[in-house]
Amino acid sequence: MKYLKYVIIFIVFFYVLLIPYNMYFGDTIVNYGFSYALSIGEIPYKDFNLIIPLFSPFIYSIVLLVNKSIISVFLLQSLFLTMLFNLMEKKLNNKIYLLFLLILFNYPIGLVSFLFPGYNFLLYLLLFLIIYLEEYNKDYLIGLLIGLAIITKHTIGIFFIIPSIIFYYKDYRKLLTRFITMLIPIFIFLIYLIITKSLNSFINLCILGLFDFASNNNHINYLLLGIALLCLLYFIYIIIIDRKNISNYYLLLSLLFIIPLVDQYHLSYLVISTLFIFINRLNIEKYYKSFIIIIDLIIICLWTFIAFNYNDFRFISYKNYPLRYLSYSWKSDYDGIDKFIKKNDNTVLFLLGTENYFYKITNNMKISYFDLPNYGNYGYDGYSTMKGKIDNLDNTYFIINKSAFVNKSFNQQYYKELVDYITKFKFVKKINNYEIYYKE
Repeated sequence: MKYLKYVIIFIVFFYVLLIPYNMYFGDTIVNYGFSYALSIGEIPYKDFNLIIPLFSPFIYSIVLLVNKSIISVFLLQSLFLTMLFNLMEKKLNNKIYLLFLLILFNYPIGLVSFLFPGYNFLLYLLLFLIIYLEEYNKDYLIGLLIGLAIITKHTIGIFFIIPSIIFYYKDYRKLLTRFITMLIPIFIFLIYLIITKSLNSFINLCILGLFDFASNNNHINYLLLGIALLCLLYFIYIIIIDRKNISNYYLLLSLLFIIPLVDQYHLSYLVISTLFIFINRLNIEKYYKSFIIIIDLIIICLWTFIAFNYNDFRFISYKNYPLRYLSYSWKSDYDGIDKFIKKNDNTVLFLLGTENYFYKITNNMKISYFDLPNYGNYGYDGYSTMKGKIDNLDNTYFIINKSAFVNKSFNQQYYKELVDYITKFKFVKKINNYEIYYKE
């Protein structure tokens, strides 16, 4: 009966990813694209731009060696979500259903994007695995997981060692054990970079490129920042009254997810960590588990109803990506681009990253440096680098997203200076929201 519960939870997570919350895909397509590129033999940092270490794309790429469909990734993610559910349940017991009720409700903060596959989620799963192992003093495994966290997202993972230093700074043997095993995955990753001759590219994209990323992605949503500050104040209060609990220090690291980009997706990790501690401290004598589970299922059914009845959005199937939730107007755009590229194979897609990756994946095409034109994703002085790549192309068509180009939203990461450079070329035609230019 115990295992049947987790089978049911696995199925629910898979359904949630596939149908009712399909509209909240976040960075799913791009993360899927990283793993897809690996699965077809491309070399990260050389063949396509990537600003994180390789562990997450590698893990998700394993299932793509069997089948390239997004379904494979969702199945693996459902397994990871079930693992996280089990780890949280060990602390929360039946109150775990209340936490997931708040996540699935999705208001006033869009927490549900937390459920989707990607390097941020995998890092969060590693965080909870470390918290779990701390109870059993598995120093060698904790060090190994900290190393994996570093090669998942180095800008956050490197800080996972701090709780160990705070709590065990007098126990040199324990710290040395963790430090040595932490280095194992880092050295393996370093060897991979050397063998593939991509070390210099990795340093440029993932380390030097942080300067460009921070300077171009520092717009502030004050409402979300206010929520983050409330979470921080709560953590400070909890650490003051429960300073000997190392898990509080690990969970506080969730604050790093919103640096430097404060949006709902990244904030969700901090909010969920805060809710985890808050719910865990609730003293509920009679907890109505069945009632909360029913509410969870009702919410899932409600979002399913919305998904099938929301304006002109429908589930449309493409190769490698069945049941993609799209509007008919977007499908018209996709079909127009597809028709043009079929006639002109010397075409560079310079749309939003999700659009480029989706088109490439659904047409079994290779991913390139042009496919993720976001600020901070091209290394140090990325504009000059990519301008040079554009200048080296002759007799080439470029397709841009005109509506994103003129969009004044602070959340827009589209590299508009590069788009502006492309618009200096010869204008060819317009396809709905897109414009095509030709470089002789």
